[in-house]
Amino acid sequence: MKILKYIFLLLLLCGIAGFVFIATQPGNYSFKKSKEITVSKEVVFNFINNYNNWNLWNSNIEPKTSKETFSEDFKTYTISNGKESIVYETLAVHGTDSITQKATQNALVTDLTWKFNPAKEGTVVTCEMKGTLTLKQKILSVLQGGVQNYLGTEIDTNLSNIEKYLTHELNNYNIKISGIVNYAGTLFIKQIDSTDINSYYLTAKNKIPNLIKFAQDNGIDYKEQPFVLFDKFDKIKNETKFSVCIPVKDEIITSEGSDVQGGELFEFNAVKITLIGDYSHLSKAWEEGFKYIKKNKLEEDQNGTYIESYKSYSPNESQPSKWITEIYIPIKSSVLPKKKPVTNQSIEPLIETNSTPNE
Repeated sequence: MKILKYIFLLLLLCGIAGFVFIATQPGNYSFKKSKEITVSKEVVFNFINNYNNWNLWNSNIEPKTSKETFSEDFKTYTISNGKESIVYETLAVHGTDSITQKATQNALVTDLTWKFNPAKEGTVVTCEMKGTLTLKQKILSVLQGGVQNYLGTEIDTNLSNIEKYLTHELNNYNIKISGIVNYAGTLFIKQIDSTDINSYYLTAKNKIPNLIKFAQDNGIDYKEQPFVLFDKFDKIKNETKFSVCIPVKDEIITSEGSDVQGGELFEFNAVKITLIGDYSHLSKAWEEGFKYIKKNKLEEDQNGTYIESYKSYSPNESQPSKWITEIYIPIKSSVLPKKKPVTNQSIEPLIETNSTPNE
């Protein structure tokens, strides 16, 4: 029994000594993790800089239980998992070279810095993490062989998720040009906004639920096929003014001062372009449409209606390679060919551009 007592006391002393050793270790830490991704610097930067994409790769998100919220300027992003929350805030953006952020969880602040450096095969993405460990984190860090193994595993997972998404889902897309169509008219409700060109889709996406809720709260018969009408698209000044819309069955007249308005879109002739894939390819789809107009000696109606219609989109469809966006560029009727244009209800593509997904 004495031997067992001595062994127990020895283990107790070792445990106390170990606890004191861990508790007195420096709590501050700093480390980096890097990964080369075979995608351009601009694409990787825009993907990570957009909090709306974080649910596609952030390992802190549980797809079925986590709740995401955004600030109005999209610089603050919160992930809530029951009673636990993590708040991310963007502090500074330096061109497409780096992003400085902070993450706050249970009053514990972590500094994050993302850096993007061009490489021969794409972009080297580096995530630097700085902060202070709690006593529990110190113990777990020691047991797992150091802070890089303890906290760095999460960074490694996130970088791998980003690579997987960008090199597979992002690069898997099709652009189809259906030629000239007759876009049918529709009644709609809308919200008007203006942003820089790079932010308009994120702004539009966050307004769609508001319009749907407005329709539901007011007993309005609507179709969940949202679209955007562009009133201004100035590439030189990087400005756009647009209306986010959803189709409705009957004409809607809202009260004065309401941020939701009713409207009507009359039928018009247009060149139709369909993008199947991630929205990062939208600019390319628009370019293909303008090339088609020029090649076929058509005349763009610059006073007409320019539309992006979202037929399949997040969160209804989680795979970006399956998102469907239809673009309509208005054409002057005076220069249309004699052949009667088809309607926008059933179209066979005349031109198709396929991506080459990375395997």
